[in-house]
Amino acid sequence: MASGLKRIGDVEINQDLDFQRRCWTVQRIGWIVMALLVLSALLGLFGRGLFSHAVVRDPSIPLSVEYERFGRYQSPLTLSLHLNPGVSRDGKVGLWFSQDFLRDVQIQSIVPQPDRAELSQSGTIYLFGLAQPNQGGDVIVHFEAQAIGALSGKVGLTESRSIAFTQWIYP
Repeated sequence: MASGLKRIGDVEINQDLDFQRRCWTVQRIGWIVMALLVLSALLGLFGRGLFSHAVVRDPSIPLSVEYERFGRYQSPLTLSLHLNPGVSRDGKVGLWFSQDFLRDVQIQSIVPQPDRAELSQSGTIYLFGLAQPNQGGDVIVHFEAQAIGALSGKVGLTESRSIAFTQWIYP
């Protein structure tokens, strides 16, 4: 009988049970990691899903921001702005977007389309006319991220009355 060979029944085989146990352990760890990645993806860690959806509010500002925490580089993303009733003056409302947010995104469309835009040193104000001023409304911004990593921004009625949010953009 050669060294390292063991007889099992009528067969002589070369076996290393310690090595085999290590392989099984590595395989189990691999399966667990893959299962955790799939579960994370299903829950929204890499895009749309339970973990990804976020709503930010400030009780002192009649506005809330709804967005996805995670997105992909140059893929469609949506920012939903919900205006509370009574937010407008004379049927008009201005929404301010920070310069750091606008620098890292490419806006595809804004619904409803703003009447006009005004530039400032700290950002851009989009002015909207509301059909029913006392009922508030929604503004949907469709955009694509132009940078990878943390995408931070602020949106509000003015720079001093704004809400900060952060999205993580994957490659």
